[in-house]
Amino acid sequence: MGAVILPLLLALLLLYVLVYFARAAGRALARSREVTRFRFEAKALLAQVDPVLESLAARTDSARRQLVPPDEILDDLATGTTHLEAAEGEAEAIRAPLHGQALQAAMRDDIGRAVRAVAMIRFGCEQAATGRGRGAELEAQTAVKRGYLNLLHARESLV
Repeated sequence: MGAVILPLLLALLLLYVLVYFARAAGRALARSREVTRFRFEAKALLAQVDPVLESLAARTDSARRQLVPPDEILDDLATGTTHLEAAEGEAEAIRAPLHGQALQAAMRDDIGRAVRAVAMIRFGCEQAATGRGRGAELEAQTAVKRGYLNLLHARESLV
């Protein structure tokens, strides 16, 4: 009887070890899938946001250098704001793994910074379009320049 119990106990121990390692491997695989999904969703979001930021930066730079009138880019700024606000919501909706939550929050914050930068540029362009004297013109130029720099910094941080 002792000759039967020892092999049975060894078989149960071996089965326990195999189940333990299979569970550990399953958890590791699930974490790997979660990280891969997060990377894919984050890259897709950034691929959607970067062209918008690039376009807004180019248009703002042309208005800042007075190559185009500031009121000509107001529609582009409104469209860009709509896209960026939608992207900010998408960044919030991405399910981040435990160690990726800080990265997700940073992405969301950088997109929010870009939204605020576009709002500042829009304010400056509206001020410049009204043309109510030298003080308003200087305020408009300052707002456009600060918004432009904030937009560049947000884009650089996202990339």
